Amino acid sequence: MGYFHVDIDSPHAGLEIAAGQSQNLSSINVFGFNRTIGAGFETIWEYGGAYPFPASASILSVVSSSASDTMGVLISGLDENYAEIYDVVTLNGLTPVSTTNAFFRINSAVILAGSNVGNISISHGSDVVQYIGVGIGLAQSCVYTVPAGKDLYLFRISMTSGTVNPNKYITYRNVVTNSSGRTLRVAEGTFQNNQQNFDRQIPFRIAEKTDFSFEAKSSSGDNELSIFIETLLMKPED
Repeated sequence: MGYFHVDIDSPHAGLEIAAGQSQNLSSINVFGFNRTIGAGFETIWEYGGAYPFPASASILSVVSSSASDTMGVLISGLDENYAEIYDVVTLNGLTPVSTTNAFFRINSAVILAGSNVGNISISHGSDVVQYIGVGIGLAQSCVYTVPAGKDLYLFRISMTSGTVNPNKYITYRNVVTNSSGRTLRVAEGTFQNNQQNFDRQIPFRIAEKTDFSFEAKSSSGDNELSIFIETLLMKPED
């Protein structure tokens, strides 16, 4: 029997998982950054505002704000059945290019070469659903949807606020929506500046086909906020 799963047979579970030693276990790191958290709740993602979860699957459009960007972009997400899919598109600068696959959810996007000179926007219809800022190389969006047949286990959360004003504070909360449409906004809290960390001794389980995100608001004016989340994606044992 494995250490905690049949595929893991040593106490160095984290190292084995990160090294890709199991097909049924993978580490998922979720990054989020928002430069202008305002007075109303919005998702912690670089594009800003509330994240627009699509209502149906669609071909995506990918474009840069710079003609210099001609590298490949790897897009990872889910189809209409919540099955994992991937697509690689080659940017054509200011001219939009389309994915081959129709995406229902978009969990990540990363460039495959060089450094992006422009802002890269990935759109589902008229909505931007992933955004890679100049020189960043990957989408910084605290948004993830759990694939069918798997569970997501949340281990650690770190948030950093950029405010230095002692009269300002950030309010944050976790948002989970299952495939039937039930939405829970839980674990609401506040902090002022520096860093806030949560290391869960017993991980928080998020079931298959669930949209997961963090959103925040500022008590006054705009505020920068970043978030880093460590999770484990696991296929349950039969």
